[in-house]
Parts: sequence; structure tokens; C-alpha cells
Amino acid sequence: MSDPGSVHSYSERIVYMPKVLLTSVCRPFGGNGEGDSVGAELFHAQVTRSQGIFSYRQVIRCWGLDYIAENIEAPAVVLHYPSEREFIHEIRTKHYDYIGINFVVATFHKARRMTRIIRRHSPGSQIIFGGYGTVLSDDVLGAYCDFICREEGIVYMRRLLGESLDGPVRHPYTPIESPRVYSFPLKTKVAHITGGLGCPNGCDFCCTSHFFNRKYIPFIQSGRELHDTMRLMEHKAREAGDTLSSFIFIDEDFFIHETRAREFLNCVREAGVSSSIMGFGSVRGLSRFTADEIAEMGFDVIWTGFEGTGSGYKKLQGKKLDVLYDDLRSRGVAILTSMIIGFPHQNRAGILEDFKQLTEMGPSLWQILIYFAFPSTPLYEKVLAEGRYLPEYQDHPDYRTFDGFSMHFQHTHFTAEELEDLQKELYRRCFEVLGPSLVRVLQSWFEGYQNLKDSASPLLRERAARMRSYVRSALPGIYPAIRFGPNQQRRSEARQFLREIEDELGPLSLKERLQCWGTIPLSAWTWMTEKLALFQQPRLLRIEHRL
Repeated sequence: MSDPGSVHSYSERIVYMPKVLLTSVCRPFGGNGEGDSVGAELFHAQVTRSQGIFSYRQVIRCWGLDYIAENIEAPAVVLHYPSEREFIHEIRTKHYDYIGINFVVATFHKARRMTRIIRRHSPGSQIIFGGYGTVLSDDVLGAYCDFICREEGIVYMRRLLGESLDGPVRHPYTPIESPRVYSFPLKTKVAHITGGLGCPNGCDFCCTSHFFNRKYIPFIQSGRELHDTMRLMEHKAREAGDTLSSFIFIDEDFFIHETRAREFLNCVREAGVSSSIMGFGSVRGLSRFTADEIAEMGFDVIWTGFEGTGSGYKKLQGKKLDVLYDDLRSRGVAILTSMIIGFPHQNRAGILEDFKQLTEMGPSLWQILIYFAFPSTPLYEKVLAEGRYLPEYQDHPDYRTFDGFSMHFQHTHFTAEELEDLQKELYRRCFEVLGPSLVRVLQSWFEGYQNLKDSASPLLRERAARMRSYVRSALPGIYPAIRFGPNQQRRSEARQFLREIEDELGPLSLKERLQCWGTIPLSAWTWMTEKLALFQQPRLLRIEHRL
């Protein structure tokens, strides 16, 4: 394995500027032996996966590649989800010095195949492995690459290329399409900002926390910088002719960094207007703020861990979960909550009790993962030391199943198959008990509108107006839930919800009624294309930097 510090002196770089290709793994996803939880879509793969035609569809970029390309001096190209044919064409015609591949453990087989393609079609290129897949050992990875990045990628690539390490982090404009339902594409975009990498909470199963040794690496130092970066993204969107609907903040526990978050809140108050934000926060972090403060910042969706009642993680300390969820929902914040099954103390009855508590709290969206011993985590080291790792995964592991949807070690109360079947059952039951997430998100926003429309706070009244606009514009999306919801009770609830909206906001116009009826053929089309696996793969996104 080569040492980045030994490759080309800085003076040599002045004479010759190398060309860099940074790429995700190749599509298609979901091939033979591949799980359906790993791909280009987080919502559809892991959150709304059991919801059929109601599932959110949104392709997520490998934002780390965009950040690296934006923050090095060398000419660079980023590829998101090329086909093998597109990848071969790129490397044969452009002659890159370095080719970096971002992958996770479950897509290592794809990265491995791409290296063989590179050796054949661009033998002069040096290969860099990066991403969370690099938690695999040098013995596993070393034969396929020249360099392995197991740290923050901007600094690593600057050092590899002989560039200055002291430059600030520049935030690229990297929008994605707004989530679509019923195959109906929206014209708006979602802007992305990475606040920082890593998480100090250090949960024993968490790869992203332990990849960075439980340290937080900030990309944005202050609340003012965050607010200014949002305004910069809005400016870049206007230049690109895009209409932004919202922002997503990538920061594993935004609210735990209280000083920065409060400074951001003050900036929003000074500006007198907030933007729609999806972000991440622990119970411990969220408990430091009132629901009004979180709403004033602009958070419309927050992903927070429930995990399980007996998990004992420090991040769950704070307000009672039901109180926290109710307070946030009353301000129009939709909750995406995550549950983990398979803790050592859990039997089936215990898991079902936790599940009952989760559904009673009424989140808008949910993720249910298996307590998974991911390489590099304390849990992984523990089950290895205790000899509980299943032989088929320890001796000859199929890395395609390292995804949170497979059980890899012995459990007192479950076989691997039993726990995996229970996971599928809980996803299905959650949909049956709570109904389509699309409807539940709208219910949270409608409740926020009703509670905030007469608020003394100008920011919260402005938020209420935004919530009202969301609900009114999304009315047609409720109609398929009335017709095709998972059971009679959920269909009746959707019908009643539509009546409540009409009572509050006025009856549907003729145009809105026609749009409601138009969702029926769209629903049928969505069902058919998924059943036949048509139009389910992402398209290539290619971005040039300094060419």
C-alpha cells in the first residue's frame, strides 16, 4: 500500500496537475444476491420500503465525492451511479491519473469489479478506495487498490495530490430532486449542506461514529456560517434556474452542538424568515431546545433514534419520548424515528412491547434495523471475542448482506432467520397500524398550521403559512390513501383527514378534484413499474470541476 505523503512533491504538482475521477459504484442495484436495502434511494430502501405505491422515491447523491472534488485544486470529474458501459467510456477516453471509488461494505463486490475494469481499460490509473466500506481490512482490500482513505476525504486527497492542507471547506451546490410519490416528478430541488462528519455519541453498533473514532469533524464552525451557507445555496440555485423546496443538513446530531445551533436560531430570527430543513438529532440534543425554537429554525422533518427502551444509550437521555414527539408534532415537525431489534436482552415479547410504544408515539416515518455487528465497531469486536459470530459470516462472509437487514451473530432468543422475518413483519405491521407516511407527514404539518397560525411569533406565523401551503398543494396525494390504504381503518382515517382539511382550508376546487382523480392512474402505473422492475434504477449524474 502506498503512502500518500510519498507521492509527488508539491513542486512536481506545479509542473503537472493530475486528473482525478471520483465515482460511486456502478448501477444497477438489486441484482442476484444483493439486498434491496442498499442502493441509490434511502427512503425507498430503508424507510418507506413496505409502503408500496406510497413509498417516497428520491435518489441520494454520494455527497462526499462532491465535497472532495470541490475542495481540491486538481481537475476532477464526479460520477454518480454510472452503468459499467458509461464507466468504461469515461476511463477509456479521459485518461485519469487517480480513480477514487466510494463504497460501503455491502457494495464491495461492485467496487471490486470496477477495479478489474480499471486495470483493463485504464491500467495507468491509480485506484483509491474510500467510504465506509474501507472498514474492511487491508488483507481484504489491498489487492484491489493502490490507496485506502480511512479518514476525512478532503484532507486525504489534498495530501495525496501534494496540495495545501490548510484551505477552508467550500460547500458545493449539490441538489437532488424533491421526493416523489406515485411516480409524479416535482419541479423543485433539495439543497444539501454537510455540517460535519462523525458523532461523539459512540453507540456500540454505529459505523459512522467509530469510523472517525467518536470524534466530530466540523465543516461548519458557527451558526452564522451555516446561515450564510444556506443563503449561498439559494443564490446558486437561482443561477442554475432551480427552485429549492428545502434543505437537508448532514450532521449526525445537529442539536448536540448547542452553541452553533443557538447562533443559527438567532440568525434566522434576525432575518425574519426560515427555510424548510430536514435534519438529524438525538433525544439528548433535541431536549436542549423548546419545540418553538426548533420550529423557528425551520426544521420540518427530524430523524431521531428511538432504538429501544432497554438500549441504555446516552443519546436517549432527556425529555420523555412521547412528550418530545408530541411537542414537535404540534409545531409541524414530522418525526422519522429508528428502532433496533435484536439487542441481547430482547425476546419476541420485549421487541413487540417496544414496537407498541413506537407506534403509540405516532412517528411519520420509521426505520427498523437489526442490531448489527458492523466491522470496526465495539459490538463487532465483542461478538468476535465471545465467539458468537456465525461461522458463515466470519469465515467466508458474503459482504452483500452487511446492511442492517441480516443477523450475523448468535442470539439467545432468535435464529438469524427468525429475527430477519420479524423485521419484515414489523415493517408491514407499522404500515398497517400507522398508514402511509405521506399522509402522516401531512398530518404533522396540518397540526403545526393549526397551532401556529395565531402565534405571537412572526417566524411561527410564517411557518404556519408554509405548512398550510404544503398541505393544500399535497391534497391529491391523500386520495390514493383513501382508495388503496393498507386496511379499512387507515382508508377511513385518510378520508376523515381530507374532510378536516376542507373544513379548515375550504372545499376542493375543480382543478384539485381532477388532480385527485389523476392520482389513480399514476398509482396504477407506480404499482406496475415496481412489480416489473421498470425505471427503478438511477441515471448517471456527471459533474466536471476545473476541466
